[in-house]
Formats: sequence, C-alpha cells, structure tokens
Amino acid sequence: MKAAIVAGGTIDSSFVLDYMKKENYQVTLAADRGLEFFYENHLTPDIIVGDFDSVKPMALEFFQKEGGEGTQPQMISLNPMKDDTDTGHALMTAISMGCDQVHIFGATGSRLDHVLGNLQLLGYGLREGVDCAILDAYNKIRLIRGETVLHKQEQFGTYVSLIPYTPQVTGLTLEGFLYPLKDHVMGCFYLADAAPVSGVSNEIVDDTARISLKDGILVLVESRDG
Repeated sequence: MKAAIVAGGTIDSSFVLDYMKKENYQVTLAADRGLEFFYENHLTPDIIVGDFDSVKPMALEFFQKEGGEGTQPQMISLNPMKDDTDTGHALMTAISMGCDQVHIFGATGSRLDHVLGNLQLLGYGLREGVDCAILDAYNKIRLIRGETVLHKQEQFGTYVSLIPYTPQVTGLTLEGFLYPLKDHVMGCFYLADAAPVSGVSNEIVDDTARISLKDGILVLVESRDG
C-alpha cells in the first residue's frame, strides 16, 4: 500500500498535484499545516494528524465540520508537548497501517532544522523496511543501503548525489555513472581512510545504474536545477 504525507514546509501545489495523480496513492495524510494544501485544492485527506499549532483555523474547521467532499477524515489530535513531530507521527501512522511505500511532500523549505529532522524520519522508514522518500519540485531524497538500481528513463531529474549518512560507508561501487567507483570508502572528513571524493552531482550514462555498498548508509538525492 502506498501513502502520501503532506507536511507544512514549502509546497509547489502543481508539482504535488501532478505527482499524486501519477502515483495514485491509496492513503493520504495531512500533517498539521499540510492540511492547507488539501483545503486550497479542494481535496480531502484520509487522515489528519497534528497538534494544530500552525494550520490556519479556517482549514482545520472546514474539515472538522464538513469533511471536505462529503467524507469525514480521521482526526488524530496530538499533544503539543510531545517527543516527536507531526510529520513523524504521520509517518508512523502510515507504517502502522501496513504502507510499504511512503512519499513525504512539504518536508523541505526555509527551516533547515525541520529539513534535517525530516531526514531522520527516512531512517525510521529504512529501519522498518519501508520505502520512504522526501519529494519537492527539484529533489527526491532517500536513505539507502545494500544495493539500489536506478533506471535512466525513470530517474527524478538530472543529477544523482550520494552523501554518507553514517560516519563511514565501505565497499561503495558505482556502475553506469559518469563518475564510476569501485570498492570505495566514503565517510566523514575526520576519518583517515575516507578518501576526499565528492559524491555530489553524478549523472547516469547507461540505461541502468547500480549503487552497491558493503556497509553503511547513504543519502541518495536525485535532483534537477530550478
């Protein structure tokens, strides 16, 4: 089952609407201010999650009273004094429902603390064996380990960047890329055996590209210029 979460960060409505239409999600969730996206575009989420400290009252009241298109979404009200975020709770809700693929929109923007916190959520999905990604109009962000295959015709954007998420990634091999690697060690700047090779702005040159690593976790960013 595939889910879409709309959070309260920067939203390009036309991009999200097109992506939702293409993916045909079985479950949609609004995380707090992300509810405004549904309100403004005359859509009804299946589940609304939040402490509702940032959503506009008119949007919240509309779904509380009228239920949008005649259907009443499930409301999950959170205590503002909590240990997780609205988006994090939405992700855990989707996973608890049996969703094995989750796309999160509105998880990037001007608040870098929120962006980095949302990146942590991808780690929760990875641990639970769920395919999670953060998407905006210019980026698709995932955490990967083991082996990942990308198809040039299906890639998001033009560039593929790999950034170590764990202190060290070993045995990194890239095939089908403009800049290939073989059994490479990539890691934080303070590690003596991590060579200073940047994983930013690589490109797929074959029909299929393969990323494999023996140990560690990478941030995979597929991106395009604005």
